[in-house]
Amino acid sequence: MPKSQFHIDDKFLQDHLQDVKSEMSWRRELEFRLLQFLLVFYPVIGTAMVALFQSNVASTLFWLVTAGASFLIIVASLFVSDRIRHEHIAYAELGAQVQKIWTYFGFFKPGAYIKGDTILSARLNDPGKGYGQGRGYKKTIALIWFISISLILILLALAVIKSF
Repeated sequence: MPKSQFHIDDKFLQDHLQDVKSEMSWRRELEFRLLQFLLVFYPVIGTAMVALFQSNVASTLFWLVTAGASFLIIVASLFVSDRIRHEHIAYAELGAQVQKIWTYFGFFKPGAYIKGDTILSARLNDPGKGYGQGRGYKKTIALIWFISISLILILLALAVIKSF
């Protein structure tokens, strides 16, 4: 499309597109940072509990610490999972804005910029699975809960063993 055919607001949309993509980027990065937090948090809890297991602490006290550590793991997992869900909602809304801007500029229209072809695939414009609409965050949350439950089960196994 020749530059003279652009609407006066095209520059705003181009700038807004950059802002939206930047915000999407930091939201995606936040998900990774939250997961990294837990991937450091879990080994710290596990190491402390193994050290306590190997000490001469009474089994009753070990059970109490196991319950407290399990509660802490659940609270941290709930917080991180909720934060990831919240960020995904905002991420998906931003992705929908990007799709609208791309549609406005004709990126999905064959022949708009490239003869007989589109700049972007139609898959990116799918309202359910397109840009920013994916469900990868659910896999992250599932991983968090798999590790959390596994660690709690390990702690409970240590507590049972400590009782003998």
